[in-house]
Amino acid sequence: MNQQNIARSDAHHRRSINIMFDKRGVCLTELMVSLTAGVIVLAAALNALNVAQAHVSRQQNDLKHQQDLRLGLEVFEQEVRLAAADSIGSASPDEFQFYANISAHRTMTTGAVVSGQSVIAVQDGSGWGAGKTVIICGHQTCETHRLSQSGQRYQLTLTEPVALSFPAGASVEVSNRVIYYTKRDENGTVRLMRMVDGGANTLIGDLEDLHFSYWDEHGHVTRQPSLVKRVVLEIESNHSLHRMMREVTLRS
Repeated sequence: MNQQNIARSDAHHRRSINIMFDKRGVCLTELMVSLTAGVIVLAAALNALNVAQAHVSRQQNDLKHQQDLRLGLEVFEQEVRLAAADSIGSASPDEFQFYANISAHRTMTTGAVVSGQSVIAVQDGSGWGAGKTVIICGHQTCETHRLSQSGQRYQLTLTEPVALSFPAGASVEVSNRVIYYTKRDENGTVRLMRMVDGGANTLIGDLEDLHFSYWDEHGHVTRQPSLVKRVVLEIESNHSLHRMMREVTLRS
């Protein structure tokens, strides 16, 4: 009887061990399936996140480019409006050069200026940079000079003395040399460059194409600076589906 009980107990123990191993095998399989499914779901989520981030990044870049484009065109329009036909230095599809007082630096002489004088008394010459070109105009004539040093509160110092005499109250103003031109890099990307008195910087970048055109008072295309009445800038942007155009009428 004891032997039978022992045999039954041993058989029951072996069945328990087999069941335990079977259950362990099933749990491991389920765990691996669950891990695999989790990895797939995680990979899909990460891919969706990367796509969303790339989309947001493109939107941010496009928005920044549109803002830069708008601000650049506003600067271009404001400065070109100051140009006159007789101030244009060059007018080509790739470059527009003119002279204008873009910083609105103007003053008047407070005393008579005689021939041979290089220091002139003015109402206010502060903020006028050394090397800037200035134009002194009396009733019938004008002279162009350069400043040998930065302007002071009540005087301007010229690199060369004036050749003619000017009365008190003669106008004095800065004349900036302004150049807008295109620059293409090795990848074919075009930039609109702005140069004022020798210092150049990128006004609008990452463009596909741009060019200038010039029109006379009769609405005809012209390349003769003295006949230019309107300047048209056409831009094709890599971030835009259409061409943009800015038309500016010169001052008379």
